[in-house]
Amino acid sequence: MIRVAAISAVVALLVAVPGVPAAAQQPRASLPDIEDEVMCTICGTLLAESQSPQADRERALIRELIAKGEDKDQIKDALVAQYGPRVLATPSGHGFDLLAWLVPGLGIVLAAAAIAFGLRRTLRDRPRQPAPAALDPADAARLESDMNETEL
Repeated sequence: MIRVAAISAVVALLVAVPGVPAAAQQPRASLPDIEDEVMCTICGTLLAESQSPQADRERALIRELIAKGEDKDQIKDALVAQYGPRVLATPSGHGFDLLAWLVPGLGIVLAAAAIAFGLRRTLRDRPRQPAPAALDPADAARLESDMNETEL
């Protein structure tokens, strides 16, 4: 679902900018850019943070693919073909991995609903302030005279 929206956005941009070749729009892949999106398959950390021999082998493969002129998606596809889907830092948008995208959003929505429900209930159950009692006419007159005296 997310992938379809992303592809639709890219197609819309390509149609909106006529006369610019597609190759000019795609920036060349770089190792730091890809390292932030793939994992070391041995230690389970981002490739940019890993210092294991396996991470060095993955970096070497990425450099080789960059030298061949492949773009970021092609390099990620090659890494998945070599090491499996666990090499990607973000889960795919289908199957069981879709839960990784949906559960946090549902958690936020449920938390907001619980807070709204709690606030509504608290405000509804709060005791009302009684209306102030009317002043006795004698007290009102005395208050008025005291206020007039202090104004002088």
